[in-house]
Amino acid sequence: MRLSVLLVPGITLMLVGCIAEEDKASVTNEQGEPVSDPTLTLNGFWDGQINQTTDIRMLIYNGNVYARDSSNGYYGTTLLNNSTRWSSMALNATGITAADDTAKAYAAEGSDLNYDLSLLLTSLFSSNDSLQGNLLIDGSTPGFVSVTRDGTWNNNARLSKLVKTGAWTAGDYQMVTNTAAGGVSFQGDATSTPGCTFSGLLTELETSHNLYGVSLTERSNCVAFNDMPASGYAGFNSDGDLEFYLRSDDSGSLLFMTFTPPAGTTTTTTTDTTTDTTVP
Repeated sequence: MRLSVLLVPGITLMLVGCIAEEDKASVTNEQGEPVSDPTLTLNGFWDGQINQTTDIRMLIYNGNVYARDSSNGYYGTTLLNNSTRWSSMALNATGITAADDTAKAYAAEGSDLNYDLSLLLTSLFSSNDSLQGNLLIDGSTPGFVSVTRDGTWNNNARLSKLVKTGAWTAGDYQMVTNTAAGGVSFQGDATSTPGCTFSGLLTELETSHNLYGVSLTERSNCVAFNDMPASGYAGFNSDGDLEFYLRSDDSGSLLFMTFTPPAGTTTTTTTDTTTDTTVP
């Protein structure tokens, strides 16, 4: 875990994994560190750009960040200072080593760069719906970041949404699911060139929000990311496709996948009217 010192207007934060003293012990991040109530208001999926040229997709959940753009996968921690409304993120950026744009599958492995982000929670389209500010790569290269909530967080996450008749598809891959003890089991396989296979379990987290827990128990014979075990999250995007955000428990490598539900099935969505609530 790296130690970062970030300068944010009006305050200086010393971060270990980007978690500060304003904490609530009942919720912890993946590093076991307490997460404050204000930080929890950032939970959800975010879309935006780096330097107004590179699209980035981001998941924030309980103080952790998973993100991907065309070049890198990102993982790290975040906090939101309730007094200033500034969010600080300490992310490791790992280069994408295997990409299948048709299947929307991306693996990021190997050495990484340090990305420190200082973003103001602001209102671009609705109340407290966006984060905008600067980034610093390895302490020297500056950049600009702007992301906005995608509006899916308040969609429910019932397990029944995951059990469909037919196969979920992603390019030359297909995935099947079924109800299992503790959640929904899934099995995925390459179809055009058999070999790559993966399986695991999807579980409930908070049914009122659009997110499932994922335990990947097998992945083998794939071009990249054959590291086991792995864990992470899955949620439906605004198109109704199921996105996976996974991280190897051992190497820290990242895997991003997107599957379309079986033909003829639909995923019910609701409009997210979430506004951030200031927590004293």
